[in-house]
Amino acid sequence: MNHQEIKDLLPLYALGGLDNESAAAVERHLPEPCDECAAELRKWYEVVGLLPLGVTPAGSGAVVKRRLMARVRQELGATVIPLQPPPRWRPTWMAWPLAAAAVVLLVIGGLRYQKAVKSTAEQSARVQTVEALLAQEQETRATREAEMQRLTARLEEQQAAAAQKAQTIAQLEASLAEQRRLVALREQELARVQSASAQSKAASEREIAGLKAELARQRDAVASGEQELRALRATLEQQRALVEANTREVEQLRAALARQRGVIEVLTTPGLRVGYLQQAKPGVTSQGHVLWNERKATWLVYAFGLPQPPAGKEYQVWLITEKVGPVSAGLFTPDQTGTGLVVATPSAELLGAVTAAAVTLEPAGGLAKPSGEMYLRGSL
Repeated sequence: MNHQEIKDLLPLYALGGLDNESAAAVERHLPEPCDECAAELRKWYEVVGLLPLGVTPAGSGAVVKRRLMARVRQELGATVIPLQPPPRWRPTWMAWPLAAAAVVLLVIGGLRYQKAVKSTAEQSARVQTVEALLAQEQETRATREAEMQRLTARLEEQQAAAAQKAQTIAQLEASLAEQRRLVALREQELARVQSASAQSKAASEREIAGLKAELARQRDAVASGEQELRALRATLEQQRALVEANTREVEQLRAALARQRGVIEVLTTPGLRVGYLQQAKPGVTSQGHVLWNERKATWLVYAFGLPQPPAGKEYQVWLITEKVGPVSAGLFTPDQTGTGLVVATPSAELLGAVTAAAVTLEPAGGLAKPSGEMYLRGSL
């Protein structure tokens, strides 16, 4: 298309009434650049924006609108009726009371709107917290599943190798038994030859020497077989120990995976509530989240930014009630990033009665009541 043809298509392009091919031709022409067509298209966009309001722009814009309406009639074959501006309203003596009432309604509505916006922001923050924790737990679950699959494959390979070693040992034991049988036969034959040596000493000595050499070779073979058998048995014991260690690791991963699945169920079950723990020890930048779900009867306590505890110490989580006071929810040691998690299932009478939570540093194994420094605390 030439410049004039593109320019004629600009009104319909602004209205969105061109087919894909014509619209693509206009879009290829505009970046050439063509200042004239770009300025023309901006005028058409202004007119199109005013059409739904029935507004007639002043000056040259009115001419542009007439050109646009004429082009629309020509292309679409429809009668376009511009919107008429509404009749001008003139104030009367009743306007002042109505205006005062409108101001009062606007003030009340504004206060309610601000309260609703604040509540919505708090809910959005809690939803974002839950979504972040859910994504973290799902990522941990995927990592644990991949690790469990890798270890399961390694375990199967080691079990196959152990079975092959056992089969080889059985074969060597059978061969060793055969070698021992042959040694016994050679010894019997040697005894027979020695008993007949008086009759043919010279011939017997040669035969005895040959039998002794053969016997020595057989004994060497037996000794070599016994040494190889001992080495294979040691290798088999190592394989069995490795299989047992990997089996324990797989079981631990399965338990951790089951725990992660339980955490994800708590996070995705309706009725989840969220609370926050704040820094309680000066100089330690830490925070935490408390999530509980009465439907699942489970509490999740996350801690972030905690330092590694000294030897013989662990962090202990407390759920605080008005009647019972602090109740232990579990112990944890944070990972290298300072993150720790406790999954607690307190007794049914505590559900709904917990008013606060805290994290303290206690001796390894925990105590019945808190005694150490408090690192996190928060009201629920």
